[in-house]
Amino acid sequence: MQDKLKYHADAYDKMLDAAAELADLIEQGGIKINEYDLEELTIFLAVNAHVLRDILKPVKSLIHNPDIKINPA
Repeated sequence: MQDKLKYHADAYDKMLDAAAELADLIEQGGIKINEYDLEELTIFLAVNAHVLRDILKPVKSLIHNPDIKINPA
C-alpha cells in the first residue's frame, strides 16, 4: 500500500513539474493569459501529455529538418 501511495505521489509531482515548465514556456513566448487560466491550461496539458505527444509527433520531423523554416505567428 505504501509503495502505491508513493508511486501516485511521484506521478502527481511529475505532472506538476511538467505543468510548471509548460507555464514557463507559455510566459516566455509572450502569451498573455491570467494566472488562473494558465494554471488550468498547463495542468490540463500535463495530464494529457500522452495525447499531446501523439498530436505533436508529426511536428518533430518538421522542426529537425533544416530546409524547412517555421515562423510562429
